[in-house]
Parts: sequence; structure tokens; C-alpha cells
Amino acid sequence: MQLILKEYVTPKGLKRRYSQKDFNFVLNANEVVLMDKLPNMDDFTIEICYKILRFGNMLDEPKCKWGNIPHDIEVEISDDIQRLINATNFIISTNIGDVTDSYSEKLFEEIKLMVTRIDSYLEQDTLRSMYNSLSTSETDTFSILQDLTQMKTIEVVELLPDTESEKRERYSRLSMAIIQTFPNVLRDVIRSNISASQLYLQCIPYLNKFNSEQQANIIKLQYSNTYSSLDITLIYRLLRHFSIIRPPTQGWGAIPDIADTKLADDIERIRWYRNQIAHRCDTNIDANEFDDYFDKFENIGRRMDYNFFQNTNYEQQIIWNRTCRIDTEMQKRFENAMKEIENLQCKA
Repeated sequence: MQLILKEYVTPKGLKRRYSQKDFNFVLNANEVVLMDKLPNMDDFTIEICYKILRFGNMLDEPKCKWGNIPHDIEVEISDDIQRLINATNFIISTNIGDVTDSYSEKLFEEIKLMVTRIDSYLEQDTLRSMYNSLSTSETDTFSILQDLTQMKTIEVVELLPDTESEKRERYSRLSMAIIQTFPNVLRDVIRSNISASQLYLQCIPYLNKFNSEQQANIIKLQYSNTYSSLDITLIYRLLRHFSIIRPPTQGWGAIPDIADTKLADDIERIRWYRNQIAHRCDTNIDANEFDDYFDKFENIGRRMDYNFFQNTNYEQQIIWNRTCRIDTEMQKRFENAMKEIENLQCKA
């Protein structure tokens, strides 16, 4: 964990952040003693390294989310950090008599895979060599067990109450999905059904029904032959007006039921969620509401990937929106972009 932490921040840089109180988490008394020793990090524990990496916004969240058990196919650095925490907690809390040979073999193999991946990530061979050395060395079992009795399990929980800053960050993450990912979904939908040049020809008799900005974007279709200039509002209107896809189960403009999973049903969901988020009276999103939105977003992305396109990765893009590192400037940019979105007016 010390090696991973040093990959993300130098000891001197960490000392500077600590002296400036640039952390949004609480250090216990023992951790304050360790931080006071900076730039010396030799005694840093797994827990303090984890706190700094996670709550210092240095790491993407594991796909399984912090505190859970990663799937075998989830092998990013944050996934292996969660595995290290899980393994540590298991060893601390397990009675000697409960440790079977088969579990020991499985745990050692998992640790071996973890250190190999982490070495690869850090472009070194330090951990693998250390693992091999420890595996073949004679150990003082009594001393190790004594040390274990002094250790406490690592709590993988939020360390501070839900702050206004965290709530606004969640709003910005939702905004990323609405502004970046969902427009590309709709562009793929319309592109797979009609070419831009053909759609332009259909639009000519109806141009005066669109506002000036929309007219300009439609006119671009004849030259660019792409849909890159079209936003959610305009694509939704074109799909609906020209019956480019089959209508939603409940009809255009209606909220789909949970069981409605046609392509147009998800187009309606995108329109609905876009309007809900863009026209909120505040930008404070609590954790439960955030998770509920993103769970629904990921369901849309999954259906788009597997039911309609088969060669896209929208589910992964939405997961990235949910978990990527986001700085203050990026957060402000998406928050402001959402504020500028006008209300979606859909006409037949």
C-alpha cells in the first residue's frame, strides 16, 4: 500500500497537503502521529494509505464499490486494494482453528496474483520478490500472532457526514452522463436508422418548425454527414417527428414502466432523466438518489450495448462517469453546462 500511495503522491507532496489541511476525512490519533513523521512513510498502515488514496480523490472506485468483494474479472488497482483490505480483515478476525489448508492455498494464490498485477501496474518486481522471499523464509509464528492481536479490522465506510461538496460532486457526475454519454447514445440510434444526408432531405419541408439554432444544426447534416452537432433535444424530436424508430410502449412523451425495454422506451427514459436533472431546483444529490440514478443509467447502457448495437461500451462509459476522478474545475464545468440546458419541448 505504501508503494501504491507513492505512485499517486510523493511523500513531500503529501506532507504539504497535510500541513495545509487539504483532506476531507478524519485522522485518528495514531494516524496523526504517522502523518507528523512525513515525509517518512515507513510506518504507514494499510488503513491510512487507503484513506488517503480514496478520500483524497486519487483513485477510481472499484467496480464492486468500496467495502464489497470484487469479481474475478475486476482487476484494476482499486479492485486489488479492496482485495488487500478484505484479506487483511479476514486474517485479523479469523480464529486459527478455522483456517483450513484449502483456504490457505486459495488465499496465497490470490495474494500472488495481486502482487503480480500491482508490480505490473507499478512497473517493478519488488512485491513479487518480497512475496517469494517471505514464502520460503522461516517465520516467528508467535511474534506474528502477537502483532495480529494488536491490529483492528479496517473500516471501509464514509468517514465524514455527507457534505454539500460531495452532494454537488454527485450532481456533476450525473451531468457528465447527461451531457457526454447519452447524446452519443442517441446519435448512434439515429445513425443506425438513417443517414444524415437522407434525414436532411426529409427535414427541408419542415425547417421553419425548428428554432434558428436547430435549423443551423440540421443544415450541417448535408455537408458533414454526421450527427455530432445534434443534442438530445433535437435528436429526440427528429426520431419522434419522422417515426424513425418504433414508438415507446406507453407512447411518446409518457414515462415507461419498469418492464418496458424497447429501444424507444430507453430513449424516453433518457429524455425524462435529462429533464429531471437539468431542471432541479438545487444541485445537492444525496447518496441514495445518486445510486438510484446511476443504477438506472447503467441498465440503459447495458441494453444499448447488448440488445441494440452489440459493439458499443455505453455501460462502461456510464460506470466511468460514476467513478472517475473529478477535480473542482471539471465539476464546475459540468454543473454550469447543466444550468444552461433549456427545457426540452417535444412536438409531434
